[in-house]
Amino acid sequence: MGRQYAAQLTDDGRSLADAATETLDPSEERRALARDCATHVEEHAPFLLDELRGIADATGIDAELVATVPLALDAEAGCSLVAVSGERTTTGAPLFGRNHDFFPSFRDFATLYRTAPADGIASIGCSCVYVGRCDGVNEAGLAIGFAEVPPHEFEPGIPWQLAIRAVLDTCRSTEDAVGFLESIPHATNVNFLAADATGDIALVEASPNRVTTTRPADDLVSVTREFHTESMREAYQSTDRTPADCARRQTVAAWFADQERPVSPADLQTAMGDPDDGMCWPVGDDGDPRSTIWSWVIDPAEASGYLAADSPVETPYEPIEIGTE
Repeated sequence: MGRQYAAQLTDDGRSLADAATETLDPSEERRALARDCATHVEEHAPFLLDELRGIADATGIDAELVATVPLALDAEAGCSLVAVSGERTTTGAPLFGRNHDFFPSFRDFATLYRTAPADGIASIGCSCVYVGRCDGVNEAGLAIGFAEVPPHEFEPGIPWQLAIRAVLDTCRSTEDAVGFLESIPHATNVNFLAADATGDIALVEASPNRVTTTRPADDLVSVTREFHTESMREAYQSTDRTPADCARRQTVAAWFADQERPVSPADLQTAMGDPDDGMCWPVGDDGDPRSTIWSWVIDPAEASGYLAADSPVETPYEPIEIGTE
């Protein structure tokens, strides 16, 4: 698939440098981190390194330089995730939402990927970096996304964007995703939220030193940049914020409490995309402040979703299905 990606760039009149969020001439420090991370990816998801080598072969760029961008990505993403249990939805199956909260200057790199690996599971998902994914849903009905937790520091391990891609390619259920995420070394602090078509919802809190998984009992699960488990916060989080301190979580909890009928995908779009009554951060007029630069509402039971491909304040949600343009 790496060669296919490079060919698509050529067809679009773009180079890999145009698509890369970071320089293709990284420092030796970043290259060293990428090499260390690559050893873990080789053990747990070698097909991703094969894809990176395919990009390198097709573009004629040194393979180490191509791989360093996704392996040692220096991106401190915020992000907001929501899952509503099937007990409270119109479909009787869970709904999943994710906002990618990052700098508006990265909107030019935000890309919807449709992936159909020959030996894996087809999926749709978004990312600012090639090969990796920030979120998505696969044809087995498994949805997943992340929110980074401070501090923004790295150790050799598998970065979140490649962990999510590996889950989408290989896991058919939340239980599968949990098993994979608990088995790998993580490069940084991160929350993963996963939901599948059967209604199984899990929060995986990961650090380079420990991974903790919980199955939240509430009908609404919202996740941002704080660990939910007290022991994880005390040991690994660099701020003293708790989930209850997050204004976005407070807002979506108030929205959910006001819902007197089952929640539909359109209702969840309001929760994710409304800057006043939802979790969306509107794009500011000055500078490059952190904002919501894309937003998903996913129906795992249908293995499809609705995507606002830019700020949901400015861009409508459009239906997206696996395998269709």
